Amino acid sequence: MRTTLSSFLAVVMALALLSATATAGGGDRTGTAGASQLLIPVGARGIALGSSNSAGISGLNAIYYNPAGLSASRQSAEAMFSHMQSFGDMGVDYAAVGAQFSGFGYLAFSLKSLSFGDIDLTDERNPDGTGATWSPTFVALGLTYSRALTDRIRAGVTAYLVSEDQYRVSASSAVFDIGVQYQGLAGLRGLSIGVTLRHLGGNMQYTGSGLTRRVDELDSKRDPQLLRVEAAGFSMPTSLELSASYAQSFADLHALTFSGAFENNNFLSDQYRLGVEYGFKNFFFLRGSYNVAGTGFDDAFGETAYQYGAAFGAGVNFDAGDMNIGVDYAYRDMVTFDGNHVITVNLGF
Repeated sequence: MRTTLSSFLAVVMALALLSATATAGGGDRTGTAGASQLLIPVGARGIALGSSNSAGISGLNAIYYNPAGLSASRQSAEAMFSHMQSFGDMGVDYAAVGAQFSGFGYLAFSLKSLSFGDIDLTDERNPDGTGATWSPTFVALGLTYSRALTDRIRAGVTAYLVSEDQYRVSASSAVFDIGVQYQGLAGLRGLSIGVTLRHLGGNMQYTGSGLTRRVDELDSKRDPQLLRVEAAGFSMPTSLELSASYAQSFADLHALTFSGAFENNNFLSDQYRLGVEYGFKNFFFLRGSYNVAGTGFDDAFGETAYQYGAAFGAGVNFDAGDMNIGVDYAYRDMVTFDGNHVITVNLGF
């Protein structure tokens, strides 16, 4: 027990050191990170719990929140499909497949894609539109590896290839998520803690023909020149999250899970999250959560710039022969925009 806990603490300290390096000067960099697609959570269960359960989440649902939880899957193979209708016309689609390989661990592939619909094309000479339309393509392709190091400790890492393609410009970069989970803290079987370091990577920078401009010099006999604008690079939205959860079952009929998390960011204020899940016979589930941001995160008008608060959802889980099917729904409230609706289907084999 002591050796196991010491190993876990060593991993946590290593992640904290990595996070300290990545987020140095974070208070001075609020709002300067890019690749905000990485901040969009996926999966109705995790969203309904307000991203608070990274200590105890498992299977493909865990990839975004804590990749260590992938190896806690009760299935030898899984598939997951999710769609979220975000604010405006933006949709977020997510798919993942994973499997256990004996003696090696768990591997999973994931794909998150954002759709924006058609956007009117404007430029300096046509601020009201040129008559043409365009649509950005934002994609995050992930490869996750997770393994149980002991009967109490799990660890995992996800490598993402992040790509953003807009009108005649594009950018891409590789980022990493690293996570650990520890079960049975202080001798309590249902008590788990987790640590997740998210979006660790180098800068992204846009390039492409869209940054080329035709310049006419006044009072000059030279022909118009083509100049290339060099876009500034931007950092990844790195964060470190600490979480805890406690699960308890009653008479094999009812189960309650309480979860909480604290996330330290380099791009906005810290976040605090609380969630609760009730399960009946491992068949029907109700979930709810509430998130708040730390102090000092206000806009120029003195209003809160943090958009998210309460979330709730429900789900069903049932066996269909050799297949386990789970369907989950979540709703996440937003302060300024319409709330987010999420539906997720999980298949286990």
